[in-house]
Amino acid sequence: MNSNPIILFLVLIVLLAACSPAATPSPTATTAPTAAPTVVPSPTRPAAAPGTVLWTFPTQGEVWGSPTVKDGVAYFGSDDQSVYAIDIQTHELKWSFPTQAIVRSRPAVADGVVYVSSDDGYLFALDAASGQQVWKFDLGRPPIPRKPVPEGWDYMQSSPAVADGLVFAGGPTRFFYAVDAKTGQQKWSMEIGLYVRSSPAVVDGVVYFGDWMGKLYARDAQTGAEKWTFNTNGPVIPSPTVVDGVVYIGSKFPCLYAIDAATGAKKWCFEYPSSIPWVESSAAVADGMVYVGSSDWFKVNAVDAATGKLKWDFTTKGDPWSSPAVSNGVVYVGATGGYLYALDGASGAELWKVKTEPALKTVEPVRFDGGVVSSPTVVDGVVYFGSLDGKLYAVSAN
Repeated sequence: MNSNPIILFLVLIVLLAACSPAATPSPTATTAPTAAPTVVPSPTRPAAAPGTVLWTFPTQGEVWGSPTVKDGVAYFGSDDQSVYAIDIQTHELKWSFPTQAIVRSRPAVADGVVYVSSDDGYLFALDAASGQQVWKFDLGRPPIPRKPVPEGWDYMQSSPAVADGLVFAGGPTRFFYAVDAKTGQQKWSMEIGLYVRSSPAVVDGVVYFGDWMGKLYARDAQTGAEKWTFNTNGPVIPSPTVVDGVVYIGSKFPCLYAIDAATGAKKWCFEYPSSIPWVESSAAVADGMVYVGSSDWFKVNAVDAATGKLKWDFTTKGDPWSSPAVSNGVVYVGATGGYLYALDGASGAELWKVKTEPALKTVEPVRFDGGVVSSPTVVDGVVYFGSLDGKLYAVSAN
């Protein structure tokens, strides 16, 4: 029987449709306008290797002073007679403030104000956001002018400390001052033997500081009343470090002292192996160890905080005048031979080091080969420090 061609054609169409793959549905339209697509964040960049220089900021003078990092800004001084504020995210200058002399003190930042002293004999209070001067306090003129390095070895500058509404500062005269942090008016002063290069430390209502005549003082922070005085036998350059009721301090005498903070009695003295070494470095205390540098012996020392016994030492190129910073079991310290070192806190083994550029002023190249006298500051996995090559460095600590 002959089939109807029309019926056969319709059957063929049905069979072909059944064998064809199913159509893919159209995507649902998004409500976001085509001109403003959703931004997908880019993958996080891998962290830089430890010891990687992330960025630098140049000045026109050597940077002896130590930086203070607060609320995303690094504050520091330079021998170009300026105070700088650098945004640590953009690495750009926020502001700079001119003084009339070198700035080697470490700025103190509190309640939106930056406190810093200069060799022009003034303590300045600057607005942290704008750099505008709030007030300045006259610390006086020095009886003995500062001599260039290395003559006289007079190179440091006392940094102010802020506590309980007062700013404490030593300077180039025979006086130590407590100044009202808001008004800049003198609260009290104390006459001492000679100028103060040591930076004060304020703990539990007591201010501790040393002078060029070798005395370490403990005074009531609010009144200036005497607590005790200790003779170190040499000019005191470093800042006292007060931890768990003990003051750790060195001087231009071959001894690192541990002193009872309440009574001023000596607990122990770590004696260096000769009469040469001096201690300009302020001590850092962590995990039961005291870390400190010493000149002429060219070593960073780790001393047991309880007994005063040497645990390890590390030989540096040049003098480790820099005060160590300790973070996550790593000791960061600079030396005048041109390096910033990262050392294992337990063993003293070198983890890495960063070489800085040549010093802007060449003095005894072996000892001052672009060195790091500035004490490092560690914030959020980054080490910040100044160098005699005139730059502020930001280096990965992770």
